[in-house]
Amino acid sequence: MSSAASTLFQSARWYDLGVNWDARLPRELPVLGNVFGPPGKLGLLDAACGTGRHVTALAKAGYRVTGLDFSADMLAAARSHPAESGRDATFIEASLDALPAGIGPFDGVLCIGNSLAAMGNAAAAERAVSAMASVLRPGGRLFVQIVNFAKMRNERPCIRGPRARREGGIEYISTRVFSFHAETAEITSLTLWHDQDWKHFAASSVLYPISQPQIVEWAAAAGVTLDALYGGYDRRPFDAATSEDLILVATRPG
Repeated sequence: MSSAASTLFQSARWYDLGVNWDARLPRELPVLGNVFGPPGKLGLLDAACGTGRHVTALAKAGYRVTGLDFSADMLAAARSHPAESGRDATFIEASLDALPAGIGPFDGVLCIGNSLAAMGNAAAAERAVSAMASVLRPGGRLFVQIVNFAKMRNERPCIRGPRARREGGIEYISTRVFSFHAETAEITSLTLWHDQDWKHFAASSVLYPISQPQIVEWAAAAGVTLDALYGGYDRRPFDAATSEDLILVATRPG
């Protein structure tokens, strides 16, 4: 994630408490497996891996996975998971738009959870797409998921959730509120829980609201061939007016 990101994308504890992983992973993993195919020898790069939940799940499925994130706190949490899968994983601390020299090539790169938008501005997001495409082997595939900002701009108020997560006998309820400006969108995550009395934690970050034409243009400029634009993990075609997500799947020619 971008170095411009704030607490929301840096704190492993509060990020994880805002996600229902039991619901999310079963929805996403079958699509990732379909896009990337059987595990290959060069492995996958989870670009902006956060707390490493996808790294662990993909490793359990037999993939060799490298996780990359800008946040040291996120990576510390991520490193605690792969041992559960019985496979080693490699983790790298870096920003999406400045991948370290010498990494790759990979069979596939995934960038999900709105991480590309968390770059905060168009220039950084475009550099990130170029960087991710550059570490694919010929024939390797790129999978990018962001929310459908075009639809969300028309919602007043724009709220996603709530999501529930139970930890230590306490249920945490989280919701996210989006506020749109000319070139940015602010996301605020609010988590509520009851432990003798009601408590809350809130964190915000600035996103760049990427459009469908922009991400398609960036992918073409990065030298990858567009395979599909999905509107969600159900793989229905993207519709700017109705889709919840914008998912790009592309292949490096070769």
